[in-house]
Amino acid sequence: MCPLRLMPMVALATRARRLCSLCAAAGAWLVLLAAANAQAPVAAVPDDRAISAGHWAVVSVDWDGKPVAPEFLSLIQVAYRADGSWSVLFKSVTVAEGKSTNHQEASPKTFEMETLGSEGIKPTRFWGIYRLEGDTRVLCIAPAGAPRPERFEAPKRSQRMLVTLKREQDP
Repeated sequence: MCPLRLMPMVALATRARRLCSLCAAAGAWLVLLAAANAQAPVAAVPDDRAISAGHWAVVSVDWDGKPVAPEFLSLIQVAYRADGSWSVLFKSVTVAEGKSTNHQEASPKTFEMETLGSEGIKPTRFWGIYRLEGDTRVLCIAPAGAPRPERFEAPKRSQRMLVTLKREQDP
């Protein structure tokens, strides 16, 4: 074969080698960047259950369009624990307990909760939306089976309860 005929093939092979080495270098950079990003610390979003842990006073309740008397509300306290369990106390006596699951990535934030059954009382499920602003927690609750609230309101015949809680100083 004539050496002049080999020149285009040699040039093509040289270009192919350069291209392959560029691809290999680019690939190496991509792997390094991916590894660096994988190891970069990601700021953890605080869990609202942990933030809510403590005792809360019931400030207001609107139930199916009607406000509940403040003198009654002053006797109620809610205790939240970081594991999602909670208790409702009336005159310092536990009258209801349950467990909740928050979905804080939703907008508005959502939750499901279930009361624990006790002698003669079946567990009851509820769901709703919530917001947590400093020492104030607002819940809009509906019984499971009713539509989940989309706004923080409890109009007549909605079966909803709008509850505002204020954090208390733990003893």
